[in-house]
Amino acid sequence: MKKQLFSILVLLIGLLIPFSVHAQQQRKKVGVVLSGGGAKGVAHIKALKVIEEAGIPIDYIVGTSMGSIVGGLYAIGYTPEQLDSMVRKQNWTFLLSDRIKRSSMSLTDRERSEKYIVSIPFTKNPKEIAGGLIKGQNLANLFSDLTVGYHDSISFNKLPIPFACVSANVVNGDQVVFREGVLSTAMRASMAIPGVFTPVRIDSMVLVDGGIVNNYPADVAKAMGADIIIGVDVQNVLKSANNLNSVPEILGQIIDLTCQTNHEKNVDLTDTYIRVNVDGYSSASFTPAAIDSLMQRGEEAARAQWDSLIALKKKIGISDDYVPKQHGPYSSLSNSRTIFVTKISFTGVETKDKKWLMKKCNLKEDSDITTQQIEQALFQLRGSQSYSSASYKLMHTSEGYHLTFMLEEKYEKRINLGIRFDSEEIASLLVNGTADIKTHIPSRLSLTGRLGKRYAARIDYTLEPMQQRNFNFSYMFQYNDINIYDKGDRAYNLTYKYHLAEFGFSDVWYKNFRFGLGFRFEYYKYKDFLFKKPELADLDIESEHFLSYFAQVHYNTYDKGYFPSKGSDFSASYSLYTDNMAQYNEHAPFSALKGSWASVIPVTRRFSIIPSIYGRILIGKDFPYPIQNAIGGEVYGLYIPQQLPFAGITNIELMNNSIMIASVKFRQRMGSIHYLTLTGNYGLTESNFFDILRGKQLYGISAGYGMDSIFGPLEITFGYSNRTDKGSCYVNLGYYF
Repeated sequence: MKKQLFSILVLLIGLLIPFSVHAQQQRKKVGVVLSGGGAKGVAHIKALKVIEEAGIPIDYIVGTSMGSIVGGLYAIGYTPEQLDSMVRKQNWTFLLSDRIKRSSMSLTDRERSEKYIVSIPFTKNPKEIAGGLIKGQNLANLFSDLTVGYHDSISFNKLPIPFACVSANVVNGDQVVFREGVLSTAMRASMAIPGVFTPVRIDSMVLVDGGIVNNYPADVAKAMGADIIIGVDVQNVLKSANNLNSVPEILGQIIDLTCQTNHEKNVDLTDTYIRVNVDGYSSASFTPAAIDSLMQRGEEAARAQWDSLIALKKKIGISDDYVPKQHGPYSSLSNSRTIFVTKISFTGVETKDKKWLMKKCNLKEDSDITTQQIEQALFQLRGSQSYSSASYKLMHTSEGYHLTFMLEEKYEKRINLGIRFDSEEIASLLVNGTADIKTHIPSRLSLTGRLGKRYAARIDYTLEPMQQRNFNFSYMFQYNDINIYDKGDRAYNLTYKYHLAEFGFSDVWYKNFRFGLGFRFEYYKYKDFLFKKPELADLDIESEHFLSYFAQVHYNTYDKGYFPSKGSDFSASYSLYTDNMAQYNEHAPFSALKGSWASVIPVTRRFSIIPSIYGRILIGKDFPYPIQNAIGGEVYGLYIPQQLPFAGITNIELMNNSIMIASVKFRQRMGSIHYLTLTGNYGLTESNFFDILRGKQLYGISAGYGMDSIFGPLEITFGYSNRTDKGSCYVNLGYYF
């Protein structure tokens, strides 16, 4: 009897299984289409959340531009909650640039980056033209981080949800649909906005943002096999003539018109069309407030189509209470999780460089490594300024992962531009041209010109036999027109020509510490005074030359060059001056010793205290006029190299042979880029350093407002000093040079 019942049960199961499979096969396939739209595309995330809540199964997902990013990540298992968190935590200003984290740059490169506001590459070879202002390095590396496990070239049909994205080939204008390949590369190609991001080159194709050929690719979803299409559209509605009254509005309309190709036809293919209201926002609206608002609008637009989504279930062939298989979450390699890396390799570099690169990246083979370590290694490689791009891929093997860094050596030519305005010199312009030269020993040629009240020209030729270790040959001519003050009153105007020839060696240790030494020739050729106070009628300054030896060290860990919120800075230099390489004025040479230390002490997230101490000492006798100590200004070397900053003094005041200064700053940050600073200085100056404690006392105070602008720091400072016995005001916009 039991055997008969068992046989009947098996028979019934056998009969029911085909009907069950047939029922599943009869369910219609659903495709979700996500349009392009830049920042507006974050609305897709909450729209996907609502689609999930409605119990709609998703069999295919297709996107263009930002829609390809959200769609690609969703396809590999990211949930709307994960995507929401990922989008909100990004520093979009940094991400949508090629900037390198300051902490990963060498001291030399930090100084260069905080001098110029514009850097433009140029080349005679058209193939070397980037094709966009931004290479998209930070964005591409983020895509690699987010798609760990999918770095191989694969069919996108094998993803948890089959995926496709659209790009445009500018060679012939054709639409290119990615159904296979490396996922991160496909996403990067789909959002390469022409003229903004560098195109992605694959074989003979030059690929840019797919929005110019198909910004709402419902037809692609149909071609993949979708029977039912749900579309989320974040494009702006075209404006009428009355609403096109400014250049930004017209440019925005042109972009929106470009994205209208095949739009109406694709909308007609859509069963449930979710149109998000994105009025007031553009493709660049990546501020936290805008992202929050756009996500909310995405959810509101999807919920407005709730009845349509529920009605689709019958059309799809599923019950009203149907619950699809849970999607995700994607278990990406997080910063706290590790993988075992058995092998590390580098492409695009010589084999002999691997040892140095491994040391710089601080990675080891046959060890556990986190994504955070890989990301830091990428910044280190790019921060070395030796590579124009650096990316990576992880390949899984039975023993562990193989980590490959893909590097492109940098042999670039660039024009750099700096500009600043201040209340003393009015306007100054700095123009620099730099070219990396393909020689047996890597080298660089740099030409720099400064225009303004004080103008200069400089040429540098640098040999770099090892990374960050170089020999530099330079020559500079400078014309100076400066006013010398005495106790707040202009004492005389000084014009002179300055010639400098220098040979130096420098090395960078652990990226924050640099030391250098070398030999320099200086010649000061003084002209007639344009102005002198009557009591200085007998003042006469002779032209003079020096042959000096120097050594210097610099350590810096500031998180920002201007308005730092953490870190320390220490520098020291020693120079031995002669006029014939052995003596000065037929007796022993004299020397100058200078040092400074400062540290930022964060008290709260917005308030910091910055104590510092600095000074300069002349050692020997018969100190010539060009080497005298001087104070004044907000930064070191404002007008002359040996000038030390002092609150309440905006011009040059000459000091005795020894000077020591203590300073403390209280800085309050308001918002993200605004600062209030209160500074107090106390100094001592005396002819003999050993009598410095009995020297003349100096003090000064200042209060100022500062802002991080796109042109560099904007500063307005009011101060008072007992040296001048009067108030002062100084205004500056731009990086100091």
